[in-house]
Amino acid sequence: MAKANLFRKIWSEALPFVALTPERKRAWLLRVLRKGRLTDQEIAPYIHLLIEEYQYDNIVGDGNSAVSSQAEIVDIGSLPHEIIRRFLECAEIYDIPILINIIGHLTVDEAVLALQKIPPLYEKRPLEVFDRIFQAIHDCDHTLLARARDKMLSLGTIPDHFISVYERFQEILKDKEVLCALFPQAEM
Repeated sequence: MAKANLFRKIWSEALPFVALTPERKRAWLLRVLRKGRLTDQEIAPYIHLLIEEYQYDNIVGDGNSAVSSQAEIVDIGSLPHEIIRRFLECAEIYDIPILINIIGHLTVDEAVLALQKIPPLYEKRPLEVFDRIFQAIHDCDHTLLARARDKMLSLGTIPDHFISVYERFQEILKDKEVLCALFPQAEM
């Protein structure tokens, strides 16, 4: 029994992250997040790899039970809120919308964390990045974006760009409503 545990320990440390099963990737990330050994920047690529696996499994899935069960193993939404917060803190801004979709439900504090992410300076289209995050939060819960905005206003933690981007996104939502009313058969 002791030899089997020792073998598992050596195997899990020697096997690269990309070669692990989705279940083991998730377990490894949980262990690392709980222990706090790595910085947020060091954890971000691992979160990206886990998300990519989830996306690939969902795209290729086509009802195949083996593939969909792998995507269910990655289920991040069932984790404790502290771990979900750490995922959102550590993930890169580009992974946030996908992560929100995987989680499926956010608290107001988690939405605030996602909204406070800032794209890197070299990003040529920061509005598109913000739109994806706003849309993911809006898809999660239609009132969550407004509640997160209110909380950020009450705490005074609103980033400089937020108000203009939020107003722009609200206009986009109104435009979608008008278009859906005019063309009910059209897909949005």
